[in-house]
Amino acid sequence: MSFRYPSQKEVTELNKWCLDIIHEVQYDLKDYFTFDIRLIGSGEKRLVTQNEDECFDLDYNLIIQKDKKDLINNPKAIKQLFMKSFNEVLEDAVNGYKHVCDSTSVVTNKIVINNRLEFKFDVAILIKADNDKYYRLINDKNTGRYIWNELRGSKNYIERFSRVKHLGLFNDFKIRYLELKNMHLSRGEDIKSFSVFLEILNEFEQ
Repeated sequence: MSFRYPSQKEVTELNKWCLDIIHEVQYDLKDYFTFDIRLIGSGEKRLVTQNEDECFDLDYNLIIQKDKKDLINNPKAIKQLFMKSFNEVLEDAVNGYKHVCDSTSVVTNKIVINNRLEFKFDVAILIKADNDKYYRLINDKNTGRYIWNELRGSKNYIERFSRVKHLGLFNDFKIRYLELKNMHLSRGEDIKSFSVFLEILNEFEQ
């Protein structure tokens, strides 16, 4: 059991489908928020991985740009709005069973057909603070509280990743990314892709 890089065709086709769903959610929530959509890895499709023993899945960051109803201090309400919207959009889009879960740090959208998990995609909800750091909406199930949790090493990550690519280090970055994903998998650690991405980005800047 290990991670691999899937074909670009697989990523492109499923990314398009997921983006269609997310854009519907974006339209549905337009009176509440505007948000930026990023496929994990600064939108870099070549960093998407697949566990060879599991179905293919994608991970997205939704970065809130405008909070039109001043809900930023009520993260639980924000999470519930996104979950409700994904439920409604997927209900219209999918023939068969779908399941939207309030996972600890993401909204998990599972597509199940004939009792088989065909595909899932995770959506993390983020904000960018005045200090240029990113905070992810967390459901702290130990306390029952919803909080904004700082993503360590996230400051100006888009610009920093661009520098890595500009220096011609992207292939080395990819190798290290897959290595670290498989290390966490072998240890049974459920570490989100974006956290792994930030960890490696910080390594490359040392």
